[in-house]
Amino acid sequence: MGHLRQPKTCSVENCEARHYANDLCKKHYAQVLRYGRLTPERERGAVRVCLVKGCGRTDTIKWHCRKHARQIRVHGKLTPEREHQMGSVGCRVRGCKEPHRAKGLCAIHYNQDRWKRRKTERKKRRAARKGPRRRVHAR
Repeated sequence: MGHLRQPKTCSVENCEARHYANDLCKKHYAQVLRYGRLTPERERGAVRVCLVKGCGRTDTIKWHCRKHARQIRVHGKLTPEREHQMGSVGCRVRGCKEPHRAKGLCAIHYNQDRWKRRKTERKKRRAARKGPRRRVHAR
């Protein structure tokens, strides 16, 4: 009676998968075929940290955390000036005791500032559409 041979396993460290070709399992063999090398940074379970300096979040989508990936998708670039200011507790308007919402302002002051900016932008757009104003003289 012959003895049973132990099935061959992948030669990559900490990989117990069955040998497929060239001493590699199917997954690692496919990596070498596709990229010309082993790519452990692309494997599932590998922890990726956001590329944005000082972020450190690991919920990455194509090397950026969800927050920064959304900024790139929506604005086409990173927008740190629009980010929520962590650690800011109260509104920066003197005398206001309301909690911080965005850009250092409480919800009331943030919306007031936002609507003021939108109103001036609308006036500029309207003026640009109409062209130079002409005066009509009354007779």
